[in-house]
Amino acid sequence: MNRTTRLASVAVLAAVALVVPAQAASAAPLPAPAAAAVAAPTATKVVGANRYENTSSAIALSGTWAAAKHTRDSGGSSANAKVAGNSAKLTFSSTGVKWVARTGPSLGIAEVYLDGARVATVNQYSATQKFQQTLYSNESLSKGTHTVKIVRTGTKSSASRGNDISVDALVVTDSGAPAAPKSVKTAVEREGIRITWAKSASGDVSGYRVYRASGSGDFSKISGTSLVKGLDYLDVGLKGGKKYRFAVAAVDNSGNVSAKSNLSTITQPKPATVKTRVFTCPKGGTTVKNLTELRKAVAAAKPGSVIRLKAGVYKDGITVTKSGTAEKPIWICGSSKAVFDHGNIRDNAGVRVTNASHVNIAGFTIQSFRKGVVLSGASHVTVADLVIRNIGEEAVKLRYGTTDSMVVKNTIQNTGRVVAQYGEGVYVGSSPKDWCAVYNCKTDKSDRNSIVANTISGTTADPIEVKPGTSGGVIRNNRIDGKSLVAVDTLMAVKGKNYLVMDNVATNGKSTRGFTSTMTEVEGFGTGNVFARNRVSVPKGGTALYVGAGNIVDCSNTAPVEGSLRTNRGCQD
Repeated sequence: MNRTTRLASVAVLAAVALVVPAQAASAAPLPAPAAAAVAAPTATKVVGANRYENTSSAIALSGTWAAAKHTRDSGGSSANAKVAGNSAKLTFSSTGVKWVARTGPSLGIAEVYLDGARVATVNQYSATQKFQQTLYSNESLSKGTHTVKIVRTGTKSSASRGNDISVDALVVTDSGAPAAPKSVKTAVEREGIRITWAKSASGDVSGYRVYRASGSGDFSKISGTSLVKGLDYLDVGLKGGKKYRFAVAAVDNSGNVSAKSNLSTITQPKPATVKTRVFTCPKGGTTVKNLTELRKAVAAAKPGSVIRLKAGVYKDGITVTKSGTAEKPIWICGSSKAVFDHGNIRDNAGVRVTNASHVNIAGFTIQSFRKGVVLSGASHVTVADLVIRNIGEEAVKLRYGTTDSMVVKNTIQNTGRVVAQYGEGVYVGSSPKDWCAVYNCKTDKSDRNSIVANTISGTTADPIEVKPGTSGGVIRNNRIDGKSLVAVDTLMAVKGKNYLVMDNVATNGKSTRGFTSTMTEVEGFGTGNVFARNRVSVPKGGTALYVGAGNIVDCSNTAPVEGSLRTNRGCQD
């Protein structure tokens, strides 16, 4: 093909809302123009069904053309013919063809020729610029080889400021369905079920659709309105213990859909049961009745130690620095009638676990401290079934590389009584601006921590906040009340990455944003998080789940307040 095209750079045109009116054109030939007839083009390359961008070597551009780049163009650009008689020609073997292009206030009139005969005159003028408009379409051609040619006439409507014409893409269509994908497989991942498949054998596939059925039920499409461009899909928000079937279909450039693939069946696992609860505290061990005995027992603790608290008031807190093992953890447990009461919300913490591992704290009450529970450099620690109330700052804080720990089934009430901005219910990590001052300029990788089934109310700052630097955590089945928020107005701030945020219920949101997850302080964090089956109440006009790019919001999330939005980015079925 003799390609004599010259593409000159032009300024990027301003974006407008995408509108796609199809300008129908008759397939019947029109009379040739009186001034000059156009000879039937000679095919030099025959192509099949596919989408051919204006930059494709399959399209012969004759004369002078200018490139116009824009993200709303198909393929990111279109080409404008600058001289009367300039043309774009494509020879193909199929039964249909479409011309896709811009319309706008400076575009003129083109003529369309099919197999040498003029079949349409198209005015590309519109008052505002519009992208990816189908300006000519004929999908009832006979089988065989055809040539379509778009020609710049050099004329325009009286309203237009110019007489260029635009070619974005030429789409060759057919009516035959593509081959179905093969080798569909499923696998359980931390976030959900991953579906993978082999590429369709058809050459003009533009993407795939993924289908799911629950048990023996009917299939429904779960991959949304856009086609899946790759060969895998992550399905999130599935119910534990249920069996699902998956299938995949291919979609070609003509919109034809293949038969469904082979089926793959898999069961979504149930969340693991938390075994380190107050009611699983082992029998025996050491029973203490006052602070002196408690601190002595804590200081002497070793793997397998069990320290039981009798009901009563313990006038201060404890610091745990001894470690247990996975097989023999250290237990400190008691009923809610065993009360740690400092009587001063301006200093100290009820329980500190520092550089220790495999410690279970369960069952008792902590009140009237500056902080409730603080884990620093700890691992495999469980904080369960506590009542934590009337706290000057945070109720539970996991920081300085605390990993693989759990905050489960606690009742947290009335935090931030001294410093409202530090009044979080559960706080994971530390502020990046403080890393050099408090953590030797290291990233606070407080990773793989779980916040499960807590009831949190009366907090002046976020009921749950996880900071940049942290990753791989789970925030599940918590009950959150934002009625007392004063220092911030979000119900949950997920600034870490790769968190699973599921089955939480949040009420009394004050902000236009309920749960948030965006990349702010540290690049790469505030992304990769999965939100499913959360119920988040924010005021009318607000957004329940406000997330940045790279996060997944499943459509199982709800925003129950009338007039509020589920999410700002759309959801995944």
